[in-house]
Amino acid sequence: MKTEFLKSFVAVVESKSFSGAAKKLFLSQPAISTQVKQLEEELGVQLLTRSSKNIHLTEAGLFFYPYAKRLLHTENDALLALTGKKNTLAGTVRIAASSVPANYILPEFISYMRGKYPEISFRICEGDSTEVIHEVLHFETEIGVCGFEPQDNKCFYEELLSDDIVLITPRDRHFEAFEGRISKETLLSLDYIIREKGSGTGLAAQNLEQSLGLSEKNMRIVAQVDGTELLKRTVAAGVGCAFISKLAAMDYVRSEKVLMFEFPELNCRRSFYVVYHKDRILDRGAAVTVNELTSFFKRKVKGSSNDN
Repeated sequence: MKTEFLKSFVAVVESKSFSGAAKKLFLSQPAISTQVKQLEEELGVQLLTRSSKNIHLTEAGLFFYPYAKRLLHTENDALLALTGKKNTLAGTVRIAASSVPANYILPEFISYMRGKYPEISFRICEGDSTEVIHEVLHFETEIGVCGFEPQDNKCFYEELLSDDIVLITPRDRHFEAFEGRISKETLLSLDYIIREKGSGTGLAAQNLEQSLGLSEKNMRIVAQVDGTELLKRTVAAGVGCAFISKLAAMDYVRSEKVLMFEFPELNCRRSFYVVYHKDRILDRGAAVTVNELTSFFKRKVKGSSNDN
C-alpha cells in the first residue's frame, strides 16, 4: 500500500473534492483520481462515492479513513524523529459550528488563537447542530461546536459554556407595557417565529416552551427560519416573537431593536459543546485548538463568576 495513495485519499476526504486534493498535494486531478482508484482496487472495496457535485465516504471509507490517518501520522512522526525537526504548529484547522457558537463564541476565541498561534489559520463552516455532528461523524471536519450533546458514541464531547433561553419580542408599546414580565396566558396569544429542525437552540427552546405550557399545537407559528440572525431580524421587523439564546439576543437588546423577557423561575439553561470523532487522530493544530477552546471558556466562566 503506497503512502501516496493514502495521502490522495485523505486529501480528497478533507477537501471534499478531487480538485481540492490536487491543489493541496500539487498534483493533477487525474493523478489524484487514479491513485484513489488504485487504493480501492488494492483494498477490494469502494471508499468514496462520486457525483457531479459531491464526494462522500462509503461505509468502508468511514471505517478505513482513521486508519489511513494513523498510518500517515506514524510516517510523519518517524521522519520528524529522524531529522530532529520540530513539528511546528501551522496549517488550517476546520471547525463546523452551529449558528450561536459561529457568531457569538468563536470570533473572540479565534482572535485569541491568532495572537497565540499566528501560524494556524481557521476555516469556520456554519450549520445547525445536527449538521455539525454529521460532519464530525463523516470526517468532513476536525472539530465541531454545537448546541446539544451528540448521541453517537463515536463522538467525544466536552461542555464549553452554558447560556439561558429567553423570549425576544418586537419593541413596541404593547410589549413595553408588560415591563419585563409576561404571563403564560399572554404567551398563548402571541405570534411566534421558530428555528429550523435540527437547531440546538430550537431544541432548547422547545424544552422551555413545554415548561410554559406551549407546544407547536397551541402556538401560533407564523414563520420558520434558518439561522439566528434571520430570526432576530424577523422579530425586530415586527413579525412575531421568538425563543433564542441570550448570548445571541444581547446585541439587539442593547441596540433597542427588540425587547427581552427572561424566566428565572424556570430551568432555561442550555449548553454548548466541542465535539470531535474518537477515531480521528487530530492534527497538532486541531488538538491544540480543542485544548485551548476548553481552557479559554473555563477561564471566561470563572471570570464571570468572580465578577458576580
